[in-house]
Amino acid sequence: MKKSFIIIGLGRFGSNVAKTLVDMNCDVLAVDINEESVTAISHYVHHCVIADASKESVLKELGVGSIDHAVVAIGNNLQATILTLVNLKKLGVPRITVRADEEGHKEVYKLLGASEVIIPEEASAISLANQITSDSILDYYKVSRDFAMVKVIVRNRIDQNLIQLDLRNNYEINIVGIIKKDGDFCIPKGTDTLSVGDIVVVVGMKDKIAKFDQFLNASV
Repeated sequence: MKKSFIIIGLGRFGSNVAKTLVDMNCDVLAVDINEESVTAISHYVHHCVIADASKESVLKELGVGSIDHAVVAIGNNLQATILTLVNLKKLGVPRITVRADEEGHKEVYKLLGASEVIIPEEASAISLANQITSDSILDYYKVSRDFAMVKVIVRNRIDQNLIQLDLRNNYEINIVGIIKKDGDFCIPKGTDTLSVGDIVVVVGMKDKIAKFDQFLNASV
C-alpha cells in the first residue's frame, strides 16, 4: 500500500521533498498559505491547497487524520510551526517530520511530539524523502542520478546467508558493510547471516534498493 504524505510549507526544501515523493509514486498533498508557492508546484503535485495549516479546523478539512506522515517545512516561522505540529499531533498523524532553522528549536519540536527534526544543512530534501518512504531506511546518500548508498535496518528474520541470498543476481545490489546490533562494523563475507537489528550498508540503483528493502522487511 502506498504511503500518504502531507507537505506543509512549499519553499525550496518543502517543494523538493514533495516532488521527490511524487516521483516515488507516493500520495502527496502539498499545502502552503502563499498562492504563488502553491501555483509553482502545481505542475508537479496534483493535490495542492492554499491554506493556513496552523489552524486545527483547516487540518481537519484536509483530512490529515488519515495521513501516514506529515512534513512541516514552514521554515523561520516558529509560532506557525509549533501550532501546526501540535494540531497534527492532536489529530492523530502518526509520524511528523519538522524542519528547524535553528539548533535551539530542535528540542522544542521534539518535546512537542515531532518524530524527527531536520535542519536543511544537515540533510537534503531528496535524502529525507527517500528515508521517510520506508520505516527501515535509516540514512540515504545519493551517489549519482540513479545510484545511492543506503543504511537499512533488518527488522525481519532472514534464515539464509549472503551466498544463499545471492543479492547481486536477485536484486542487483551489493552489501558493502554490516553494522551489528552491538555497534561493531564488519566487511561482509558470504557465510554471514543477517540478524534482526543489524544495519546493512547497501549500494545500488535506487529502485533495486527499494525492492531489496521490501524483501528484507516484507512482514514488518
